[in-house]
Amino acid sequence: MRPQDLARLAALAAMWGASYLFMRYAVAQFGPATLIELRVLIAGLALSGWLAFTRQSVGWRRHWPAYLFVGAVGLALPFVLIAQALTVIDASTAAILNALSPLFASLTAAAWIREPLTPAKLSGIGLCLAGTAVLVGWTPAPMGARELLAASFSVLATAIYGYTIVFTKVKLKGASPLGTAAATLLMAAAALAFVVPFSPPPHALTDIPTMAWIAMLGLALVSTTVAFIFYYRLIADVGPVKAITVTLLVPIFGMLWGILFLHEPLTPGRVAGCVVILMGCSLILGLARFPVRRAAT
Repeated sequence: MRPQDLARLAALAAMWGASYLFMRYAVAQFGPATLIELRVLIAGLALSGWLAFTRQSVGWRRHWPAYLFVGAVGLALPFVLIAQALTVIDASTAAILNALSPLFASLTAAAWIREPLTPAKLSGIGLCLAGTAVLVGWTPAPMGARELLAASFSVLATAIYGYTIVFTKVKLKGASPLGTAAATLLMAAAALAFVVPFSPPPHALTDIPTMAWIAMLGLALVSTTVAFIFYYRLIADVGPVKAITVTLLVPIFGMLWGILFLHEPLTPGRVAGCVVILMGCSLILGLARFPVRRAAT
């Protein structure tokens, strides 16, 4: 991987890690549904503008049913679940839990497209589950029912992400990746438009502080619009396998931003849980392998 590709990979991980910082800061002011509606609408319009500028096709006529499913179920729902979780748990914990996505993607791929669960993947799944138990159980103060419910929202979001990755691979083979991003974000915004009236923000929009607006715009423009452009450029330059290694860096940046800007504690349980989960993900993604001893001939 070239130095510029490594720089893009680190920048992408920093942007996606920052999404937890932005959500944690802004969700108390906007509420989960309104915050995510603004995120996907602004990002979807911005990416659509980029596609128009670069003269790329979206393929609405052919792919709109799949775009609708991915937007409503694969983006809007998990985004809202994570935002709701962040009203209770901190950004570091949510970022680490989000690293479980490869676990659910591998399980879905095994059940749907018969992708084999190798010994390395099974070991990785076990490590991911163990790391989650360490993260949730090894805390300075035991998690109460409210915290455990919030953590379960984050885990459910990663399960939806895992399913959506496989769904996209099967149903959107011929679609433009960046066009898929723009279309599914707009579909997510359309779906959430029916939800927001029933879950209004806790404050009038005119009363929301400037810093919360800045956090929301950072979430929409930096952690979504620019991040998607970086992500698909990486896929084009280095391939999807190397690009997906960003999932191993996002929790690290999520913890870093939470510690630096939200003054979240760096606990032994958080570090241990993060390390074990990332080890499991590296096995699932095929980035680490067990040594194989060849039989003597």
